[in-house]
Amino acid sequence: MLDLENNFSENKLKVITIDGPAGSGKSSVAKIVAHKLGWIYVTTGAIYRTLALLFHESNMKITDVEHIERFISFISERYRQESSTGRVFIGEREISHEIKSPFVSELSSILAQEDFIRKRLLPIQRKVVLNNSGAVVDGRDMGTVVFPDAPLKIFLTASAEERAERRKKELSQNGQNADIKEILREIHERDERDLNRTLSPLKPAVDAFSLDSTCFSQEDIANKILQLAVQKDLIISREF
Repeated sequence: MLDLENNFSENKLKVITIDGPAGSGKSSVAKIVAHKLGWIYVTTGAIYRTLALLFHESNMKITDVEHIERFISFISERYRQESSTGRVFIGEREISHEIKSPFVSELSSILAQEDFIRKRLLPIQRKVVLNNSGAVVDGRDMGTVVFPDAPLKIFLTASAEERAERRKKELSQNGQNADIKEILREIHERDERDLNRTLSPLKPAVDAFSLDSTCFSQEDIANKILQLAVQKDLIISREF
């Protein structure tokens, strides 16, 4: 069995972490940066959403430790994420769109507050990028907990109103109707949970660069991150 704790080292990888609240543009920006560099893109939040989807489909209570262990073992064995697109699979089943539903999103936020679950999913998050030469990862505690020694850490924010508009647009594109006021309420509630949970609260790492995407395009933010990567000697300018 692979000992992730002893074999994992950010010094062996080129890792850029992008943390921030829901709707700040983490995933979209991370995909752009990864594509420009030819690195793997990993959205670790999808792992929590996958766990939430399994609970939703099984109609099990999240307090059932036995089923939590069974689901986490299943994810460890069957979870797969395409490096170039971020598409998520359980075995051969693609669940990319299913894990973005409002209900799954809400449940994943609740599950993420459980210390036991966060600790059990940590090695899975690391395993996804362990054997790659470069990775751009997004989440809420990538720079503070999962990859604390990553050479470049970004904390991406945006106003709650802008994030709500983005979420509404995303849902509409997937054929789902959504009320902007309800979305904004859910965003405020999720921010409150993420900021105040006892384990791995949402916050920038002490050495993270904070960027606000409210008034900037995804391409603008991605280019800024690439510039920072050059300044940190993580890449050279001709790499993108």
